[in-house]
Amino acid sequence: MFEARLVEGKIFKQIIESIKDLVTDANIECTEEEIAIQCMDSAHVSLVDVTLSAAAFDHYRCDRNLSLGFNS
Repeated sequence: MFEARLVEGKIFKQIIESIKDLVTDANIECTEEEIAIQCMDSAHVSLVDVTLSAAAFDHYRCDRNLSLGFNS
């Protein structure tokens, strides 16, 4: 099971909106310890590397590693 709740959900929305114009595809990796996004733009010029530790969330639970696809 995966559950994550931020006190201010708009923070995660702002992160996604910040990278959606830069990259077309990305994977959001969820583990017991963190949520991580690492991807490159199509020209291989820019690298996006975002990590949110479980402590950053009001509530966080990830029973097994998950990979969530992101496509803009």
